Amino acid sequence: MVNVNMQGVSITKVSDTRFSVEGVLMMHTAMSVLNEVANFFNSQKEISIDFAEVKNSDSAAVALIVSWLAKAKARNIKLHLLNLPQQILDIAKASDLLEILPID
Repeated sequence: MVNVNMQGVSITKVSDTRFSVEGVLMMHTAMSVLNEVANFFNSQKEISIDFAEVKNSDSAAVALIVSWLAKAKARNIKLHLLNLPQQILDIAKASDLLEILPID
């Protein structure tokens, strides 16, 4: 298991196809983790990202998810978003992005 902790947010590689995000996923932290999951998009057919331990989030979290989604789509990888916090869901809904997010 690999754990990357930066500026109040951490991403744990639970398995080759599953990651867990924990902490605060906001403007000041989202960019620091942008490539941490995306680096694994070359070698997998499916990737799940679990947000159950995200304590606080803002629109930067949605931008991060959209970026991950674009990178996954470009590499023909199926992305699964698990346990998205209500804050992220509300922002995605207000931005008309809810329908494109692969929420499980």
